Amino acid sequence: MSVIPPIGPVAANPIKSIRTETAAPGFSESIGKALESVSALEHETDQVAEAIATGGDASIQELMVASAKATLGVELLVQVRNRALEAYQEIMRMQV
Repeated sequence: MSVIPPIGPVAANPIKSIRTETAAPGFSESIGKALESVSALEHETDQVAEAIATGGDASIQELMVASAKATLGVELLVQVRNRALEAYQEIMRMQV
């Protein structure tokens, strides 16, 4: 017959050895940052348009570039919203 060796001492608090990390930003935070970014792009476009209208040093090319950036930002944000809404609707259709 073989003898089973005894169990050694157990750490008093094994949870302390686990490293805690910060959570990744949530979906709402990401959407909030995207909204702020798009808002900033639109504000920049407005400033360039105002500079052109008042005879400032902005050019039409700068306005077109700023306008295109703002338009693309809005379109991207709308597509993300549409995909999130589709995912939500798909989840709601699932049978439990």
